[in-house]
Amino acid sequence: MKSSPLAIAGLVLLAATVTACGSSDTSSSASGTSAPATGAASGKDSSQGGKKVDACTLLEPDEITPIIGENDGGHPDAGVGESVCNWENPDTYQSVTLSIGSPNTAGSEQIDNSMMTGFTLGDRLCTIQVVTLKRDADKKTEAKLIALLQDRI
Repeated sequence: MKSSPLAIAGLVLLAATVTACGSSDTSSSASGTSAPATGAASGKDSSQGGKKVDACTLLEPDEITPIIGENDGGHPDAGVGESVCNWENPDTYQSVTLSIGSPNTAGSEQIDNSMMTGFTLGDRLCTIQVVTLKRDADKKTEAKLIALLQDRI
């Protein structure tokens, strides 16, 4: 049986939600965070004491388009984290989803999910997921995007 890209994307979002349900209490205040890259902060303080990060500002269109083709330019999305952004090609349903965790979440849990890759940016636990028709290559693409993100928060 062949699965539709839309069904796969739905399962991916469900998996991301289930994975994060066991997160620890993040109500303690941050002792300090790195300044975000230009355009990455909304200027509002997050509930954790650091500057709120807008995931949609962390990746440029020329970094996303070669991966999934023409896309919607990124939009805030539901999910777990302080900020979640999803870039989607409406014709193929290929996508990139980036979730930036709240301050002080790094080390609070492990992301062990073949559908997404967990990583840390400063003191934040984050995830990224690339969904294309080349699943074997998607993990390599996720690693390349993580390398780009390392200096942006």
